Amino acid sequence: MRTLHVTGLRQTQSGAVLIVTLVLMLILTTLAVSSMQISTLQERISGNTRDSITAFQAAEASIRAAEDVLEGANIGAFNGNNGRYEICGSDDTRTVCKEPDWKDKTSKGWVAMANKLAKVSKQPEFVIEKYSAINDPKAALDSDKPLDTYEFYRVTARGYGVSDKSMVVLQTTYRRN
Repeated sequence: MRTLHVTGLRQTQSGAVLIVTLVLMLILTTLAVSSMQISTLQERISGNTRDSITAFQAAEASIRAAEDVLEGANIGAFNGNNGRYEICGSDDTRTVCKEPDWKDKTSKGWVAMANKLAKVSKQPEFVIEKYSAINDPKAALDSDKPLDTYEFYRVTARGYGVSDKSMVVLQTTYRRN
């Protein structure tokens, strides 16, 4: 009779299944961690996009409020104290001619909107700068009627998003007869 030796089979096992399983677990762990990071990044992008869109809409609302001021009968004095400035030559140092610092969030001289907006970190603000009046360039010089005079204004508005980290600055030019 012949006897089989079982000991020879045990010596040939090398743990290949264990190594393959560990490699597969490492790959799955890497995939899980990277998908969590991608999800977190997408949430941040979504939040920042919402914040900047809110700031943009607030700045647009502020421009509309400034244009409403310009459409009124009494605009007020352009003295540099009430959000209204005159644009003068570069060598003029009068306070009327000082340009507002639109980059500094704490700068003075900006006017907040009368209507308050919800869900913004700070209410939107605007300044109105007055250019020199000009005559209508299309008017005929030889006609007997007086020339139309146009007043031009530059409106700068800044709006803030849900967080105070986002600020949008918009500018527009407004013509008034």
